This record gives sequence, structure tokens and C-alpha cells, in this order.
Amino acid sequence: MDVLERVRSTLGAYTETDVRALLQADHKEILRLTKALAEATTAARRHSLLNELKPLLVAHARSEEQSVYVPLTELRRSPDSRRAASEGAVEHSLVDVVLGRMAATADATTDMWQAHAKVLHESMSHHISEEEGALFEEVGEHFSENERTTMGEQFIRHRADVMEQEIAATK
Repeated sequence: MDVLERVRSTLGAYTETDVRALLQADHKEILRLTKALAEATTAARRHSLLNELKPLLVAHARSEEQSVYVPLTELRRSPDSRRAASEGAVEHSLVDVVLGRMAATADATTDMWQAHAKVLHESMSHHISEEEGALFEEVGEHFSENERTTMGEQFIRHRADVMEQEIAATK
């Protein structure tokens, strides 16, 4: 990784077409929604926030896996990259379980539902913090600016497709 790329990774300052900038934008929205969900006090507000969060989070996760994690797992010369991507995928699958439980529970007033919301927010905070650190560094180290732009384009297309499917599935 060259010096400029190391500085970008450290500061989190990426060009707008870099896949990491696109992921960061989603991460901000996901953290905002999970925090609001964990703090919501009425069932109606909780359901509303979950209905907003779930399609975004699922679309983000599937698209990130496809456009970032898969290329990282294919880097034979970098066990750190493969490991980071694999851990991220496992964390995504755990979030899927929590989201599924929340969506399947009609009564959003229970302590258990609230516990799921709190754990979801804490898990996402931890996951995003790790991802924007070590994983983003791996992406910067192993992929050129053009490759990161291509990854970003793939992410956007895949995310739009999955988001459309997720929204249609809830209707």
C-alpha cells in the first residue's frame, strides 16, 4: 500500500466512487437506524424502524459479501484478507438471525424484542468499527483505485436488486 492510500485508510477519506465510501454511507444509516430501534419505546415505532432497516441491512450485507468479501477471500497471498472477509460473512449471518427473529415476533413490546434490538445495534457498531478499520485497509492494500471503483459499481447494482426484492417480499 502506498503512502497516500495508507493516509486515506487511516483517515477514512475515500474518493466518492471507492467502494469503501459507499459502504461507509450505508454504515452511517444502518447505525442511525439500529440506534433508533434500540431506543424506540412504542411498538409502532419499533415496527416502522425495523421495516425501514431490514431491507437496507439485508441488501447492504448481500452486496458487500458479493462485491468485497468474495474478492478478498480469493486473495491467495493474503490470509489476513481471507480471514477478515470470512469473519464479516459470519457476522452478517448472525445479524440475519436476529433480524429474522425480530421480524417474526409480532409483539414488539416484550423485553426479548427490545434485547434483540439492543444486541443488533451493539453487534452492528462492533462489526462496522472492525470493518472500517482492518477490512478497509485490506481492500486499499490489495485493490487498485480502478478495482475499488468497479467494486463500488457492482455493490450499487447488486444492492439495488436485493433492496427491490426485499421490499417486494414485505408487501
